Amino acid sequence: MKEILSQEEIDQLLVAINPEPIDPDRLAITTGNGFVNIENLDDLSQYLMDRKTPEKTYGLFNHDITTISFYDNKNGEKILADIEQKNKEQGMGNRKIPGTKIKLINYSYCPKCNAVYSMQDLTDYYAHPKPDPQFKNLAEQYRQDTRICCHECGAYFLPTLIISDGTPKNEIQHLCRVQTIQGIEGFYKEVFKENVLTRNKKNFIEYGNTRNIWNDILLEELTPKPTLIGNLIQYSPANCIINLVDGTNVKKGDLLYGGWSGSDYEDYWK
Repeated sequence: MKEILSQEEIDQLLVAINPEPIDPDRLAITTGNGFVNIENLDDLSQYLMDRKTPEKTYGLFNHDITTISFYDNKNGEKILADIEQKNKEQGMGNRKIPGTKIKLINYSYCPKCNAVYSMQDLTDYYAHPKPDPQFKNLAEQYRQDTRICCHECGAYFLPTLIISDGTPKNEIQHLCRVQTIQGIEGFYKEVFKENVLTRNKKNFIEYGNTRNIWNDILLEELTPKPTLIGNLIQYSPANCIINLVDGTNVKKGDLLYGGWSGSDYEDYWK
């Protein structure tokens, strides 16, 4: 019986015969220098669980700020369990990476009064942060203010994102969606001298009153920044995660976060 190749199989064969030309300048940048290969979900799991040298804190501050750490609190497991339960009840957070045992859970509580913050609480705060005159406008604050101001006592702190496979294995700084975009755009501009995501106006896709962004970055090019990868993953749906891992998100025309109008951050789009 004659077997017919699917179009996807034909495309894969053509790519193998006629591969994309390698940019020698880009190859020079991504050879070593903290870049690693992520080819499948197992690689992604191991990458996220490996504890690396902490990155420089993301955000703009005019004074020292406490970063919450699971490993610095003897009651960390109980606090994390309370947050995970609250997330479950509210239907947000506790992001499971498909095809793996990995779950991403926000670890967020006030270090002064111990008030616990769910993923919904964090999202609400970042959409309506406490005004701060150090930022020239609200759009800049959305991008740069990674702090949470406790609604109970007014103390500021930086939340954390836990990487767990049933047991917490690693932690990175928690960022909202806008701050993740800011970090990725800054990294690409610094390392590759490129404008990506919202910094490239060609990436904006408008449907009626909504605006989305083409995802024109590659996961393997972000590997020096595990904080950015972890936060990008936690806001992306399953199909987009798979495409990010196998490097087909640009070819397939994926939208950032699987599609996002940014309606919670209206001034951000101005």
